[in-house]
Amino acid sequence: MVKLNKLQMAALLLGCLVLAGGARQLWRAATAPPPPLTSEVPPLPPVPPPRDFPAPQAPTINGLEYHCDRENRRVYAVKVDTGEIAWVSYGESGWLIPGAAFMLDVSPESELWVLNPGRRRLEQLNPETGDYIASWEPREPLPGCCNPVRFAAMSGGRFLTMEKGRRQARLYAPSGDVLNVLVANLSASEHNYVLIHNDDRVYMSDLQPLNGRVRQWEINVHD
Repeated sequence: MVKLNKLQMAALLLGCLVLAGGARQLWRAATAPPPPLTSEVPPLPPVPPPRDFPAPQAPTINGLEYHCDRENRRVYAVKVDTGEIAWVSYGESGWLIPGAAFMLDVSPESELWVLNPGRRRLEQLNPETGDYIASWEPREPLPGCCNPVRFAAMSGGRFLTMEKGRRQARLYAPSGDVLNVLVANLSASEHNYVLIHNDDRVYMSDLQPLNGRVRQWEINVHD
């Protein structure tokens, strides 16, 4: 049997204590409950520094380019190769446009959606014919006379909106439930809101300076 002197015995005891402490920490990590799962998208930080976003592009599907005509309250498609108008649509029961907001967008799944702000909803049109297909609106009714004022058709049937009155940018599920508030403090006027959807990116701006700077955000339509 090996005999240890007092110094060796103290070193051995110290080593045992260190090993015991490490084992306890490993046991705690192994038995700790996992973090809660969440489907929420985190709020968007502004893009630093402010930059010039790309110019908006008219969306196209299969050689047709889509436009909103606010003056005549109509949506129409143009054949890209000839410039000929392929169809004109007035939605389900006419486009109600009390203000300046009137826009359309095409989702990554090639669905054509049009903003009908006075009816506080989006309407889906057949991209080949302009026929009305369906409408979408949030589960919680939108406030005011006309909302949203900007929107983007995201992947998986989701919608990103910029809403006046509420002064927020929100991400909605296809069911109309709010997935998250992406921007909680937009400025008061809808005329400050800019939303551009090009390819797989959505660019948002609030042109009213906050703390001396114009805020801008960028999000992937698949996020």
